[in-house]
Amino acid sequence: MSVTGLRIGDFDDVSIAHNISLTTSANDGTAGQVIVSGGADKPVEWGHGHGLNHELIMGTNLSLASGNPSWDATIVDTINASDTTYQGSTTINIDTATNPDTINCIKVPNALTAGANISFSSGTTYDGSAAITINSTDTDTQLNLTAGAGIEIANTGGVNRTIAAKPDEDTIDFDGTELAVQKVPEGLSAGTNLSYSSGSTFDGAAARTINLATAPTNLNLTDSTNVIHPPNVFDYAGDLRMSIEMGNFYPNDDSSYFNIGVEDDFSAKIHGTLKVLTSSLEVCGYFIIPANYTATAVRIDAHNSSGVAVSRTIMCASVTTYGATGYTSLNFSGNTNAEFSLSPTMAGASDKIMLITIFTTSTSDHIRGGYIKLTR
Repeated sequence: MSVTGLRIGDFDDVSIAHNISLTTSANDGTAGQVIVSGGADKPVEWGHGHGLNHELIMGTNLSLASGNPSWDATIVDTINASDTTYQGSTTINIDTATNPDTINCIKVPNALTAGANISFSSGTTYDGSAAITINSTDTDTQLNLTAGAGIEIANTGGVNRTIAAKPDEDTIDFDGTELAVQKVPEGLSAGTNLSYSSGSTFDGAAARTINLATAPTNLNLTDSTNVIHPPNVFDYAGDLRMSIEMGNFYPNDDSSYFNIGVEDDFSAKIHGTLKVLTSSLEVCGYFIIPANYTATAVRIDAHNSSGVAVSRTIMCASVTTYGATGYTSLNFSGNTNAEFSLSPTMAGASDKIMLITIFTTSTSDHIRGGYIKLTR
């Protein structure tokens, strides 16, 4: 059935399939609204129902303007909230007077105590209630220095130490920059046959001259341990031997073409020897006898080109070199490859030189060298 226009009637059952519009076709209301009477001769309107299934009871710090403990929507009423004061503690402050929304921390609940080598600018504890400064005490003892001999350590604590030399001011002088020896701690005394230019001891504090007494009786410079021999004189099993220097030999003057040469063919038997280049050549050498030494014997070896020893005559003489003329024969006859004695012996002198003559007989003769035996 369709009903349009303004109709008045009683209906036992109204079935609305879609929607209801009030006052205008577009006024369908919103979800949850109900049709509310506008009163006598007034149009209905969409509104909310005023009936509640349960009462609204006022809680803590809430009250109704009507004074009722609850509201059931039967009357218009006003809900009021009571002011609440929050109490601060010893560590929290609430400014209820001027700024109740602000909470401030007064201090921390537990205090910080200054331990060993720590101190505060005021008081002995810190809880944050006042600004203070924390300080540390320098008592570092991990550097443990002990002053030793000649060392001084200034300052007594901490790591800032000064290490300085501590001279005895008797043997060591210190000008603040350098150490210098003034003298040795013990003096050196002059013993038998010795004396100083001044005083009887020497400690280095002043320059002195040490003197050797005249004709000492206990100073034996002739002892073999006190002798330094010339470089070409060797002590061989108690014998003093001056090596023959091969470069000192020359050919004699019997012929203008006589000559000698150095064998350098690398033959193990003759390499480095003096080779006779003319048969029946007299090979002559000059040798200086050192001062304080006397020549008593001579040995010179000679071999053929095969390295076999050959016997050749040797003559020795002492030749005067300046201030006079002449010579002295030192042996009647000696032979190669064996030591032979000189008679007379020849003492070293500035105007004397030893002449040694070797009488060769073949161009295969090779002179190997030898020594002059000396005594001191």
